[in-house]
Amino acid sequence: MSKEGFRFRNVTLFLLGIITLFFAIKVLNQTITPGEISITYYAKIIFGYFALLLSGAGIFLALWLLIGKPKQKIYFQIRKILLIVSITFICFYVIEFIAFPVINSLTRVSKLSKIPAKEFFLDSMMFIVLDYAGDFLKGVFMTLELSLTGTVIGLLFGMVMVVFRIMKVNPQDNEIVAFFKKLGIGASKLYINVFRGTPMIVQAVILYYLLPSVLSSWLDIPISEIDKILTISVSGIIIVSLNTTAYLAEVLRGGIESVDKGQLEAARSLGLSYPQSMLSVVFPQAIKNSLPAICNEFIINIKDTSVLNVIGVAELFFVANAAKHKYYRTYEPFIIVALIYLFLTMTTSKLLGILERKLNLPAKGLPSSN
Repeated sequence: MSKEGFRFRNVTLFLLGIITLFFAIKVLNQTITPGEISITYYAKIIFGYFALLLSGAGIFLALWLLIGKPKQKIYFQIRKILLIVSITFICFYVIEFIAFPVINSLTRVSKLSKIPAKEFFLDSMMFIVLDYAGDFLKGVFMTLELSLTGTVIGLLFGMVMVVFRIMKVNPQDNEIVAFFKKLGIGASKLYINVFRGTPMIVQAVILYYLLPSVLSSWLDIPISEIDKILTISVSGIIIVSLNTTAYLAEVLRGGIESVDKGQLEAARSLGLSYPQSMLSVVFPQAIKNSLPAICNEFIINIKDTSVLNVIGVAELFFVANAAKHKYYRTYEPFIIVALIYLFLTMTTSKLLGILERKLNLPAKGLPSSN
């Protein structure tokens, strides 16, 4: 165990004692509804009062070790036993107060044809989960499709954008080359500043509602024909991709600048041209250095695609809003969606964390694009 883990064992034992006391009181005061799955009855007989003693012993020993600081090994052995037993009790009671109520609620609502009354909050939420499961699943797939596709396309375009972003005008460049370099540098800076400086929800409204009208006027094509191409899903992917491009271009620029300049000079000394040196030597290292931030951008996109409901993209937030109007429930659909978002981001974070550890990459934070 780490030094930090060893250092806070007494505080951990004290907190576990408080939590155990809370659950013990809850178990002793809880009544059992006939026909429901529960371990409360057995907990009352076997574990209820013993949990009170356990919590008291844990709190007392933790305070004694914190204040008195005894040196005898017996106290530390007792502390280890109390930690293990307390964690076991807490897991036991979490099953009792979270898992079993959910199972019982699912059993009750599976037999219902309409949503329960508002005062039965858990039953209402479980009813929506069962009745609207297909739509929530479609929302999950749409959210993942938008975030993954947008991140991949944004990364590819970001690689192109960063070339213009890091371009430098050399004294030996002729007037035409220098002009186009300046133009590329200015255009890349303008693009990045515009898309980083405006919220994605505003970009979505402009692209989906205003752009077809402008194109229709310029190209003299009916808006209905443009709408066949710029569908809701296509517009959503374009918006996420354009927004992600701006952020990842700056991420890649930082990754390139983190590569030692000697790498480029060594590649040039071996006879490689500047483009070859950048493509073969600098870019691979820059992408590896930027990978934690790129992964973070993907996680951010999972959450930020919720703003696309403003143009009717059927992602998770849109599905929750539809469920709200269908069942006339304000909180339940959004709590369900919040839990789904939490599951998606935590799972993705863990998977990407494993990838980063495999590649031995340092974790780098990235702020939300919105």
